[in-house]
Amino acid sequence: MSFYFLRADVPANFGEVVYDDSYDPPRVVTAHFEFAYPVERELMKSNSGAYAVTTPLADALAQSGLNGYEFGPITTSISSLVEDPAGFVIPPLLGLVVTGRAFVDDFGIKGRSKLIASERAAAFLFERDETLRQYSSKLDENDEIVVDL
Repeated sequence: MSFYFLRADVPANFGEVVYDDSYDPPRVVTAHFEFAYPVERELMKSNSGAYAVTTPLADALAQSGLNGYEFGPITTSISSLVEDPAGFVIPPLLGLVVTGRAFVDDFGIKGRSKLIASERAAAFLFERDETLRQYSSKLDENDEIVVDL
């Protein structure tokens, strides 16, 4: 089975992240996303390593049969750097808590925050967001990039 390194959009700055260190690697269980840029994708990452998904993507994932994740709470705010906060819209989001093992389950984390997806999980996400494919890489069995998509 092939696996992919997914480079999610990063529209949010560092915010408070709570990890569960009883797992290896530690899991993000809740996070705060401080948005500096508009939300343009369904899958996103804060620069602190937490992942979030829009509710439409969460609903689709829940029906997909993919494994290695659950949803958790996140909080959001708009960065003070945003010039027009009144016109800045943050859609409803859920935390994507990655519970799977990288290179085994559909979703896993390598290191502290490198999102690894199985071929079927990547295909599911690429079908919803073709742009994600442009920022993702296929990996070989040694975790080496073999093809930039």
